[in-house]
Amino acid sequence: MLCSYVEFDGDDRPFSLVEPLAALALTPDDRGKLWAPDVALYVQLEDEHAVGTFWVTAEVRTASGIVLPNGRLPPIEFTFTGDSDPLHPFEYVFDVRGLVFPEPGRYHFHVMCNHMSLHVRDAAPPPNRLWVIPSELPS
Repeated sequence: MLCSYVEFDGDDRPFSLVEPLAALALTPDDRGKLWAPDVALYVQLEDEHAVGTFWVTAEVRTASGIVLPNGRLPPIEFTFTGDSDPLHPFEYVFDVRGLVFPEPGRYHFHVMCNHMSLHVRDAAPPPNRLWVIPSELPS
C-alpha cells in the first residue's frame, strides 16, 4: 500500500498508514518533469511456503512495464524460517524518494523477491497502482 508515511507502535511495528495514495497531482517543473513527493510503500507478505533467505525490493513501472529511472528501491535481505504465523506476517516499509515521473499516467509498484515480481501469479494481488495527473500551473 502506498501512503504518505507509516506510523509505528512502541515495539517498532507498523501501526497505521497515513494518507493512503491512489493518485498524485503534480506540477511540472520548468523542464516539464514531475517530481514525486517522498512517500512510503508498506509491504506485507505471508511466508507460509517460504523457507530460506530472500532479497525483497520494489520497482516502480510504467503501465507498459518499464522500470522508471530511480524506480528500483534498495533491496533488503530477509530470512523466512518456515514457522509462519498468519497474525505476524513479514512487514516492511520502503521509503520512496527522488522519483520522477516522465509524464502523467498510470504507474505500478511491483514487489520483487529474488528478481521476480510477486504479482505474476494468478493468486497474487495486482501491483499497487498510482495515477499521476498534472495539477494547475502557477499563474
